[in-house]
Amino acid sequence: MNPFQKWALATTIATFVLIMIGGIVRASDSGLGCPDWPQCFGRPYPPLTESQVPDHIDAEQFDFQAAWIEYVNRLVGVLIGFLILGTMYHALKSHRRVPRVLYPTIAAFMLVLFQGWLGGEVVESELNPLHITAHLVLALLIVNLLLYATVSAFFPETRPYANLPRQRRTLGRFALLVLVLVLVQVGFGAGLRGELEIVEDESPTLARGEWIEEAGWVDPVHRSFSWLVLAGVGGLVYYTHRRMQEQHHLIQWAARAAGGLVIVQILAGIGLAYGPLPPILQVTHLVGASLLVGALMALYLLASRIPTETSSPQSSLQQQLLSRHAA
Repeated sequence: MNPFQKWALATTIATFVLIMIGGIVRASDSGLGCPDWPQCFGRPYPPLTESQVPDHIDAEQFDFQAAWIEYVNRLVGVLIGFLILGTMYHALKSHRRVPRVLYPTIAAFMLVLFQGWLGGEVVESELNPLHITAHLVLALLIVNLLLYATVSAFFPETRPYANLPRQRRTLGRFALLVLVLVLVQVGFGAGLRGELEIVEDESPTLARGEWIEEAGWVDPVHRSFSWLVLAGVGGLVYYTHRRMQEQHHLIQWAARAAGGLVIVQILAGIGLAYGPLPPILQVTHLVGASLLVGALMALYLLASRIPTETSSPQSSLQQQLLSRHAA
């Protein structure tokens, strides 16, 4: 792999890790572990001992765990910013003439700067549900821009769907359609989470297991739409297994990953719907949704870019030369 491919791949993986940490922050209610931004209680790092806790806060009641979870989230976010900066540098250096690599990388860098500002707004708004949802959507957009640039860097000379058989074009468009369905479902899920936070604030004595009953119309819509997502992903896996057995192993891997992740999502969703909203399942559900989006995006990109032996221009030229030699 060349330097850009290494940087882009590492940055994409690290961004998925950041989304996981963000899920831990939300599930553990650590979003206000540091109530100011970019500092934490007016310091460059959270208090380490009770003596460092500000005077206006009861040191015995101070939540050190929440403060450090949120602080680690911020540190990893800064690291991601530098990784994307390095990725953009290598894109400008080695892929300046490849728009499918250069432009998504620059867009990801600009958005990560905006994401840093938005993180401050989340804290300033005291975890406004709309700000939190925007924060998650922006993170998904950034990671998929990076994924787009990464895959494109491995096939910089290949135009999407160029010289590909009909079945591959169908698979790519099918994957893109299912990706849109999953993104809509993620939107419903984010809206449901926002409603649950409103229920928590308005009914502090209500048991966690009863929050979802007060969430309104978003919950039944989210549950019903999950069947459409399951059918779409299942159709993709079936199509890939039945019609694409001779295709590249990465295409097969991406389809199977999507199938496995949607099963995990269904099971986690059932656990959340009929249990007391356990934090571990909240994190699993959020991370699983992010990885499912990534798997579908990868499947679309791979299906539309990996050349087949029969469609490769080089292979066609070799076949013509062999035919002429035989003649």
